[in-house]
Amino acid sequence: MKLEFVKMSGAGNDFIVLDNRDSSLDPVISTELIRNLCVRGLSVGADGILEMIGDPEYAFHMKYYNNNGISAGMCGNGARCMVSYAASKGIVPESGVIHFRSDAGVHSAEITSQDSVRLWMTDPEIHYLDRLINLESADLHLSFLDTGVPHAVVILDGSEDLSFPLLASKLRKHTLFGEQGANVDFVTIKGASELELRTWERGVEGETLACGTGAVASAICANRIHEMNLPIDITVRSGQKLRVGKNTIGWWLQGEARAVYSGVLEYKIVQKMATLL
Repeated sequence: MKLEFVKMSGAGNDFIVLDNRDSSLDPVISTELIRNLCVRGLSVGADGILEMIGDPEYAFHMKYYNNNGISAGMCGNGARCMVSYAASKGIVPESGVIHFRSDAGVHSAEITSQDSVRLWMTDPEIHYLDRLINLESADLHLSFLDTGVPHAVVILDGSEDLSFPLLASKLRKHTLFGEQGANVDFVTIKGASELELRTWERGVEGETLACGTGAVASAICANRIHEMNLPIDITVRSGQKLRVGKNTIGWWLQGEARAVYSGVLEYKIVQKMATLL
């Protein structure tokens, strides 16, 4: 067996895309394989895996796995990459709005230009906004909401001297967010409709170069708490910009989504990948 894949980047979030619409990869895809394929330096390396599954009602079903091998309900940048991949393969048209399913629900999306995709999110669930907490002697303005996956959003005023890795890693598993914890976003307001974002992702258990669901969560908080006008441009850790807005369909996320390279893993390599760690 050969495992064909495409490596993709969504504003710095990188993914391995597997087309499993015919279910031929069912005997191969496992927690161990996913985890090992995502190991940087020893394998392909990625923030996560995007599996395309056939769907009787929609263009496809996207299954997302963090690089620890565990599935997550949604990944905003991953979904945009999946739409770009589907368009490149003729699975969906390159113009007009298409509809697909993730484990978080049904989404709409469209190709906006070369290597750019706009994705409409499922309706966000806001648990609370702007709650003051103290963590490691730091006072943080914390919001908690779900944009497909849970996010703990901290909006900074720019005067703090904080250790992002220390505080984010502790917030990630804080009892405030239940047993599964949350992704953590530290947000700095840079202009009237501009934010800067750093995200610590659960499953990856570290900082990623971008996070789509985190960008949407951060924009919602900035709009609701600080009355920032939409759309909002968000500079992520990679230096790329994501844009978040809202229209009659709902909250949308737009930005770069492109193929980096394609490859084929031979069966013996796939076997080895499944037992790497």
